[in-house]
Amino acid sequence: MLFGKVIKIKQEKLKYRKDLTIIMFKKHRITLTALIFALLISILAGCSSPSANDPSQKPNDVTDENKPVTISILMQGISQMSGVQDDPVTKYVAEKTGITIDVTSDAGMNLDAELNAMIASDSLPDIIMAITPEQRKLLHDTDSIIPLDDLVQSYGGNITSKEEGRFALDYSRKFYSRNNDGKLYFINVRAGQDYNAGFPTVAPYIRWDVYEKIGMPKVENMDDLLNVLKQMQDAYPETEDGKKVYAISGFLADAAWNTFSLTAAEAFIGFRKLDMYGLLGAMIDEPTKMINAMDGEDAPTWQLIRYFNKAYQMGILDPEVVTMKFDQWFEKVTAGQVLYAPLGVADVPIMNDPDKTFLPVKFENFVNDSFTCSYMYSQGGASYAITKSCKNPERAMQLLDFAWSYEGALAFANGVEGDTWETVDGVRNLKADIVEAYNNGDREGPLFSTFFGPFMNEDKTPIILRNSKAYFEKYKTTGIVKSYLEHYNIKAPIDNFNVAKHYTWDEAFDRCRPAYEGDLIEIDNRVREYVLTNIPRLVIAESDEEFEAQRQKFMDDIIQLGANQLVEYSIPNYEKAAQELAKMKEAAAN
Repeated sequence: MLFGKVIKIKQEKLKYRKDLTIIMFKKHRITLTALIFALLISILAGCSSPSANDPSQKPNDVTDENKPVTISILMQGISQMSGVQDDPVTKYVAEKTGITIDVTSDAGMNLDAELNAMIASDSLPDIIMAITPEQRKLLHDTDSIIPLDDLVQSYGGNITSKEEGRFALDYSRKFYSRNNDGKLYFINVRAGQDYNAGFPTVAPYIRWDVYEKIGMPKVENMDDLLNVLKQMQDAYPETEDGKKVYAISGFLADAAWNTFSLTAAEAFIGFRKLDMYGLLGAMIDEPTKMINAMDGEDAPTWQLIRYFNKAYQMGILDPEVVTMKFDQWFEKVTAGQVLYAPLGVADVPIMNDPDKTFLPVKFENFVNDSFTCSYMYSQGGASYAITKSCKNPERAMQLLDFAWSYEGALAFANGVEGDTWETVDGVRNLKADIVEAYNNGDREGPLFSTFFGPFMNEDKTPIILRNSKAYFEKYKTTGIVKSYLEHYNIKAPIDNFNVAKHYTWDEAFDRCRPAYEGDLIEIDNRVREYVLTNIPRLVIAESDEEFEAQRQKFMDDIIQLGANQLVEYSIPNYEKAAQELAKMKEAAAN
């Protein structure tokens, strides 16, 4: 229930999401929870000019001043689509606000190249998103976006009336302004605690039916997991229809995901990658300290790559991991050919058999008493800006504000009340027929499920209804999940992981990494290309000796390309910003 939020976000987004988040099995036929991302996103509110201090004034109803208008937007983390969609949410937003959403998805897009192309051709949409520091810097340097302070004051009542909204605005002014001018240029969505009452966002999800078949041996730690997965593969070497099974698979050939399908396991050792390829990172118990994550054979990135090479040498890693893309991997998962996934896939139908289910196996011991099973987005997930080419900036802001209203957030994240969900005795939950359709793969999730402002509702329940206690208790505590809970004597799978001392990562720290400037931009591009090309070769090294020889050459090569310059620039700048963020968080908490 994790991948839910969004698995199919580019790794760069997941990295800054969550967006990963996670966030994107939802792109496929199922809505998974998370992030990830979730995973992770939002849109609008507003009609008249509501007071920022009076949230009771809802800018949601169409008035004479709110005549129909179309607002174009490049949106993160949603299924591939373009144009005005014929779906209930699009119609609902138009009915409530007078705004018709003309959407373009970033799915399968090289966002860096696309932003450059749109700027060069003067074809930016009304609302544009940015994920990385470099993308925000590009929009600033090309003078492509406008300040939003006055617009938020006039049309942002749903944002400013919420604590997490105000913090996200303060964060944006401090860290996303133009040359530290202190102005607001980006509205962040998916802000606050990405709470899931049932499932951990990241964990070692394994095929529980096969695990039961081998007697459910305890898993001491990440290394021991390989031994258990080997036993599982030996017990289930092929599917009932004769297809080869590998315990672990992935999609290293999908450039949009980079190494994510394997390195998401960083969460199991309390590590967080702070760039797109694992050169820079932090341990979650020391988020204000950046490390060179490739410095030494036992550095976190090498621990992860060596781990999966060990799986390859054991014969439990699919050799096609280096040639597959996400869709091919997902097909193998649903066909029953994969026994492990790093993110929540508890809602993914496996061979249309409800007894074939991924559930998170418990680790008896945590590295550094750390296990990242939940994510905080103090700053918000994706960042949206209004472009200079927008002819109706007030209406664009109303759209963003609507995403921050509880009404709008619920619709974007879950669909329209009465269609996909209902309120019974004051409790919101998905309708039974909708859950059945999701589980059977007969219905897609809401189109804009990553475009919402607050993660939590006014009653402190999750905006994403699939993350709620009501959903988990009604729809998930039966069958194999019930036996799972009884086996561990817990009320929900998350209980196996939030007992670690450090179990939450705040993705606001990800955004503290400074954007590269000058020659460092090209150095970063060269190092990244080299790393992402050569990591797959290390994963399928035939022996420890071959792995180490390749690793040594790898390090020599990236140092020659200038990797140390990236490290020397990033660490002091990151740590300064991270320490300032820590003070902001402490002040907000008090």
